[in-house]
Amino acid sequence: MLKQLLRTLLLLCAVVSLAACSSDSDAPESQAQTTLNLQLKVVPENIKVKEYKHLTVNFKELNTGFTVIQELNNTNLLKAVLPTGTYNITVEGSIVYTDNAGATEAKVGGVQTGVVINGTEQTKVIDISMKAQSSDLILEEVFFAGTKTPQGAMYFGDQYFKITNNTDKTLYADGMLLIQSAFMTNEKQDYSPNIIGTTFSAGAVIRIPGNGSTYPVLPGSSIIIAEDAINHLEFNSSSINLSQANFQIFKEDSDDIDNPAVPKMLNVFEKMVIHTQGYYAYALARMPLGMTNEALVSQNSYTYTYNLTFGGDVYPMDGTAVKIPNEWITDAVNLSVQDSFQWLVTSPSLDMGWTSVTSFDGDKNRFGKAVRRKVIGKTSEGKDILKDTNNSTVDFDHGVKPSLFN
Repeated sequence: MLKQLLRTLLLLCAVVSLAACSSDSDAPESQAQTTLNLQLKVVPENIKVKEYKHLTVNFKELNTGFTVIQELNNTNLLKAVLPTGTYNITVEGSIVYTDNAGATEAKVGGVQTGVVINGTEQTKVIDISMKAQSSDLILEEVFFAGTKTPQGAMYFGDQYFKITNNTDKTLYADGMLLIQSAFMTNEKQDYSPNIIGTTFSAGAVIRIPGNGSTYPVLPGSSIIIAEDAINHLEFNSSSINLSQANFQIFKEDSDDIDNPAVPKMLNVFEKMVIHTQGYYAYALARMPLGMTNEALVSQNSYTYTYNLTFGGDVYPMDGTAVKIPNEWITDAVNLSVQDSFQWLVTSPSLDMGWTSVTSFDGDKNRFGKAVRRKVIGKTSEGKDILKDTNNSTVDFDHGVKPSLFN
């Protein structure tokens, strides 16, 4: 076994110029090998790459766990010999690109899941995007699973978003968009046109009110956006009191609960319905100064088509979303269920990973659990410093007790 592993690693290291080559698990014995020619392509294509400074490519075979990590310097081309299988491929690193301001170094990342590698030789192209570097509010916690009553009934009105100022300066929540993706992380389709590299496709958009200086958020402080801003303990002793939330999601023309003491989020596009299993991505964004809600929707309408396959039959489908430019996004998180996840519905520049509260669909133990960012330190004032690497897989603790339940 050890000899076979060493032979595989030596072959991998020999076929490409590497700064490092390592394996985290044993390569399968007596398995067919495929020569993979991999090209890493920066998107959008108008970015003029001067230098691929350093790139790390991680191959993980999904059935065996066999993992190979390869590092590239000054090239975006990789030739590797891998055991035949189905892989998740992730890329992280840095490039130097040129624009009107001269040469700039930027961090990049990319991910492609479920890549089938077989045959004698194969060629693949993986898109990599520049990573957003946020200096704005971020999503600290999403409580979407809801709770159960002592009688065992499902209770969902206590869902909430916790949004935090992870910087050292006072920020204003006024005008911040909270966005739910149009596409689901457990249902991958070939949407056309494919604009994921440059925009976030929104299925629902709500907005924090204010005139620009109404709602300050101090460094390390948070705001709560509640599904229903009421004392849920009056209806479910296993829940929480959200009557003091900063904002409430209120759906006009529906049987929704209104707390007159809590400001309403402004409904910009469609109604936001929080899925109790996750299955969507959520993002925060800032519109250009002076843009109205109406202009956002009218100027950024996105009609997409795809073919839905069901029972062996193919059904042409279409839909409409609002496309939010990636440069407007301050933070994003992909949510899913471990055994149902299929793809990221954001550009890797916004989020390289995903998080969940449970490992399988319909898990009854998901209730009362949230996803929450990891704390990596304290400020001199004793405020938490939250992990924010644009990779939800490593940034979030998943399936944990929501902070408001403490």
